[in-house]
Amino acid sequence: MCIPSQPVAETKDPAYNCGRLLSIFDSLQRSAHDGKLEGATIAERYFGSASAAPNAAFSILWRLHHHHLKKLRQKDTGKGAAHRIKQSIMEVCAKFQQKSPVEGQPTDAPPQFPRTFTLVEQGRFALGFYHQQAVRAAAIKAWLERQKAAGKKVAEEEVPEEELFDDQKP
Repeated sequence: MCIPSQPVAETKDPAYNCGRLLSIFDSLQRSAHDGKLEGATIAERYFGSASAAPNAAFSILWRLHHHHLKKLRQKDTGKGAAHRIKQSIMEVCAKFQQKSPVEGQPTDAPPQFPRTFTLVEQGRFALGFYHQQAVRAAAIKAWLERQKAAGKKVAEEEVPEEELFDDQKP
């Protein structure tokens, strides 16, 4: 089975897009730490809670991503990557829509993360996450091929994360 290197659906489905967002946050963390993380990544730590109770998990992940963006921007080579990652986050967030008005609530209520996801929605969350991971894997492959074409020998674990975002278009 081959996972496509671009998200299959440009959809407004909250579960799918929450999965994509977690994957982007994971890439951001790897970039901020030069790919050298000690301990669990945010994806490893929060996948279960984000796929089941996104409202609670993403309130934590949102704070963490601001920390990682700041850390990445402070690196000499990280300013452009931070900008591109932030644009990816904005593109996914723009897909979240207002809920239909509920009686007694204002009609101009902003979009929000769902409180919980059903089992079917959790499956779509996983698809969104892994489709976005496939985008990252394709960027790694393209970067390695460019290095090989230039006559450089680089191992996959030596890929500078911030350079991957030159190729990504989630």
